[in-house]
Amino acid sequence: MLKKLLPFYRDTLFNRLILSYTALAVVLLGLAGGYMYTQANQMMVREIASDSQSRLISVKDYVEGSLLEKYEADHLNKVLSTIFTRNNSNLNYLLKNSWEDNLGRIMVFQKDLVMYKQVLDGVYNLTVYFRTGDYVVDSNSFYMKADHSSDVDFINGLQNIVYNRWMNRTLSNDKQVMTYVVKLPYETSPSPKGYLFVDVDLGYLNQTTAEIYGSTEDRFYIFDASGNLILQTAETDSDEIRLLQHTIASGESVKEISDHKHGSVVASHLDSSNSKNGWTYLMIRPVSSFVLASKQLKTNIFVGCSLVLLFGLVVSYMISKRFYIPMKRLIQHIRNLYHPPMSQNQANEYTIIGNTLNYMGRKIEDLETQAQKNEMINLVLGASLGLEHLDALPRGCRYQLAHIRLIKGDSETFKEQFAELDHQVSYELVCLTVQEAAVIFISHASEGTDEEANIAELERAKQVLGEVFRYGAGMGVPVQSPEEIPISYRSAQQAYRYCFMYGPETIIAQSMISALEPKSHLFSLDVFQNALKAGKVGEVNRFIDEFVSVLKERNLQLESVELALLQFVSALYETVIELKLQELVPPSNLFDELRKETLEETVNSIRSLAERIGIHVRDSGKRGRTEVIYKLTTYINEHLQDDLSLNVLSEVASLGPAYVSTLFGEAMNESFTEYVTRIRLEKAADLLKVDGKLSVKEIAALVGYRNHQYFHVKFKERFGVTPVQYRQTNPKSGAAE
Repeated sequence: MLKKLLPFYRDTLFNRLILSYTALAVVLLGLAGGYMYTQANQMMVREIASDSQSRLISVKDYVEGSLLEKYEADHLNKVLSTIFTRNNSNLNYLLKNSWEDNLGRIMVFQKDLVMYKQVLDGVYNLTVYFRTGDYVVDSNSFYMKADHSSDVDFINGLQNIVYNRWMNRTLSNDKQVMTYVVKLPYETSPSPKGYLFVDVDLGYLNQTTAEIYGSTEDRFYIFDASGNLILQTAETDSDEIRLLQHTIASGESVKEISDHKHGSVVASHLDSSNSKNGWTYLMIRPVSSFVLASKQLKTNIFVGCSLVLLFGLVVSYMISKRFYIPMKRLIQHIRNLYHPPMSQNQANEYTIIGNTLNYMGRKIEDLETQAQKNEMINLVLGASLGLEHLDALPRGCRYQLAHIRLIKGDSETFKEQFAELDHQVSYELVCLTVQEAAVIFISHASEGTDEEANIAELERAKQVLGEVFRYGAGMGVPVQSPEEIPISYRSAQQAYRYCFMYGPETIIAQSMISALEPKSHLFSLDVFQNALKAGKVGEVNRFIDEFVSVLKERNLQLESVELALLQFVSALYETVIELKLQELVPPSNLFDELRKETLEETVNSIRSLAERIGIHVRDSGKRGRTEVIYKLTTYINEHLQDDLSLNVLSEVASLGPAYVSTLFGEAMNESFTEYVTRIRLEKAADLLKVDGKLSVKEIAALVGYRNHQYFHVKFKERFGVTPVQYRQTNPKSGAAE
């Protein structure tokens, strides 16, 4: 019959399959399409009521269960627990004490607040109110009095609010925020010692909610327990807000209303009983959106049925071509992964598959090489010990690592040119970063580690490659197993830190560090301070030269050098404070500002600042007074064993005793008697440390104490121990009692 209707029709299995599947597809699609078409209208009617409620629940769960919950249960608790754990002494101490004499603790605590404000997205401010001292610390400022804070009205009402619950408020700068308040300490207490409250930017909450759930047609609103609008995903006006409030008051969860801007809309809301914060959630959806969606669904049904029918015809054709189509797909997939040369595109399928397999084999080899390189990096850094894959690293040997810091050149090029040199020792070079590399020197366990030979290898490479590369290195301690390689590398990094003392292109071994003097040298910084106060720039520079000379001659360890520099800078800044010359120093951390790459550069920066201060003092109106003070303090330091009094000093300075006393107190910030007592006791402490041959009685006489017992009393008042106990903490062979 088909042959009569279609003369060109051929009665083949291929054509029968196509016709039979087409007929079956038309019948099934007609039944399914008709059923879906009738169900679409009913479904849209049901979805109008349920979809709005489900979306509101989703909004509520997101806002209260995700967006705000991350500040309550996750971030805020982590902030509190971290502060209590890491700075427990600071916070607990500040909760019990005033801010006076605790500025250091407050600054550390404020840095913590700043850090955690940066961690918490959307947070506008973190504030802690300390009731004991009536002061406030937030992530922006520190207020000695709560009355000085812009949140003073809110702080005064903290005792009357509901804690651990979000509230909407307007800051003094008209900023709208959501605030969450907890008591301190972080526990239920009838009388808290303080409060911590976090302010979250309401604009951030609006934007986040709009990005997640907002659309051009649907609008979401949130009202607090008092009926005030606190969050929205679209702009609105007062008339629309009153209309929404009236809708909520009607008690109907879904209501169709007329909106002058958007026409007929459906308003749905969740009662405040569903919210732990007592909030009401409301959503507005235009009625036209449902109609458009229904039409679109019907259209999609027709389009979908047509596409399925067309797909059925394609499938029937693919079945008849089942022996060729799989091969064709495989070739197409191969061409998507691997683009062969034009000459290979004309080859048969089996040739293309063979060439692709060869390409994938080379790719696998490259990946294995990269994986081995990564494992070597992890081994050096101690991140992984997958030694079963490190075929390039022999076992049963001794290893010594060098940390290479390239000042000129990159590590990959350095590795290539380093490999071209003739080497007397076995090694493995690992590139860590563009400017850092590690060299693993390998020697047989029976031969031991020749550190000098390893250093010579690096020195020789530096000479040969000096035109292209400049670098410094640190040599670590020898180890006896690959598992200990990270230990050797960390000691090499520690050794290279000494480039601060010896220069960035020095090769320093860990064994050299152990031979350095660990004990720091005691410098008489009073001489430097007195010269600086007198504006004697020449004497200041001579003291700095002697300071640097002592540091270099004594071969001190890096920590001792840094401690000496820190003491020197502290003395310098102490003088700045006494002279009220803070405008001459950098505004940031002074030691970090003066600390440079090398010791020489650091000393030069200190010298430059000291010279500016000395010149300023010398050229200012304070010069006469500072010269007198310098003369008096020098005389005191040189005559500690003599009887010192204001009368004696008045003769030295040719001034009246009363004026000398006043001048001395203003310049030194301590009385004449306090200064003499302090200098005598500090001199006695130095003698107890460094001179073990002198007895305590002899030392007392040398610093001006004729009464041995009185010296004991004054010494214990200042240092908390007797002179004998102080000497025992700094033992010297043959020390006299």
